[in-house]
Amino acid sequence: MCLIIPDLSSRKLIAAIFVASLSSCATDRNSVLGQRVILSQPFEIAQINNLPSMISWKLESLSKIDPDHPIVSDGDTQTLSLFGREDLIAASSDDYKPTNCSPFGPGTAAVDEIVRRAGQTSIVIINESHERSRDRWFTAELAQHLRPLGYDTLGLETLSNPPATVPQRYLPSLLGHPDLPYLSDDDGHYSSEAGYGRLGRQAKALGYRLLPYEDNTHNEPSKGVSQSQQIALREEAQANNLASFVKSHLAGKLLIHVGYSHAAEVPRADGQKWMAARLKEKTGIDPLTISQTTCRGGSETLRLAALPSDQPAGTFDLIIDHPTERFTRGRPDWRKVAGDRIITIPRTLRPVKGWRVIEARPLGEPDTSVPIDRVAIRPGEDIGLLLPPGRYHVRAIDVAYSDPK
Repeated sequence: MCLIIPDLSSRKLIAAIFVASLSSCATDRNSVLGQRVILSQPFEIAQINNLPSMISWKLESLSKIDPDHPIVSDGDTQTLSLFGREDLIAASSDDYKPTNCSPFGPGTAAVDEIVRRAGQTSIVIINESHERSRDRWFTAELAQHLRPLGYDTLGLETLSNPPATVPQRYLPSLLGHPDLPYLSDDDGHYSSEAGYGRLGRQAKALGYRLLPYEDNTHNEPSKGVSQSQQIALREEAQANNLASFVKSHLAGKLLIHVGYSHAAEVPRADGQKWMAARLKEKTGIDPLTISQTTCRGGSETLRLAALPSDQPAGTFDLIIDHPTERFTRGRPDWRKVAGDRIITIPRTLRPVKGWRVIEARPLGEPDTSVPIDRVAIRPGEDIGLLLPPGRYHVRAIDVAYSDPK
């Protein structure tokens, strides 16, 4: 396959046009395409063994999940989420169970409060559950609100961060071709989830620099090193990488999207000091820390919640309490409210056995990009694609079940 990369000005124009289309359902009733989603034929059917390694090994993780019994006590819930099946894990995952958090305060709008506080610092750190795509959507929304305040760099924990000795030809697309308007499947792990891909597209269109900062020195567990020590090594390396960037970009402002406890600003109850606390010490900058994983289900609409009493004081500055997830045809309802349309998958693309992953990309985009939607379906299911108006190329990938026992 020959990848044709447009010049820089064309790429920026393409990105701006497409990001505008992502919200056109909600804001632009008179767009050229109107409310139409067009799945262009012919459709493509691919096999795992013909795909690049960075997506094929993620598909291999899906192949180890029994499509007839996908939820088991030690099941791979993060892989199901990565392939758009949050509906399968929501009933049993702790990351979806409602909590009983108290509200933060009457009449305090979450985004307005974040923007107000973000203006008082130069580092904002927000976390996510690796099982909930809504968290990525919210960070994408924040990125838009923070850009006018001077925030110009988005650090993403998931991004591949190869050592400096890696030859240019082996670099992930983000580093080899940073001006592409999309993320590619080789850019990271969680970033292959469609919602994460949209976060990347939004950030790029807004002019953010995307910053990898993951530890690239302790990739394998060391003998004689406890899990707690391994965590400390990783957190220290992440904080060092970010602190180095901050010190060399004093005029910039940094938004950092992390998983779970990495955003904790003070040591946890077990004494573990996570990345945010270490970065605060190293830079002398008091970051605005925001948790999306502490509280959920406290209201029918997004709100701020108070830090639960069982958390160390100051762990996070603000707590986002997202509504309980609801699903229609296997897909989260909030995406329709955000502007997506639910589109029936053509019968010719539905599987007769095992898993089949359905992907939709903007027409003309290479199949190495993270698609606008990517969902795994099983025989007999009526699962929809979730897409904003536009023209899309659709690819189906057969994933046969491979019993890991």
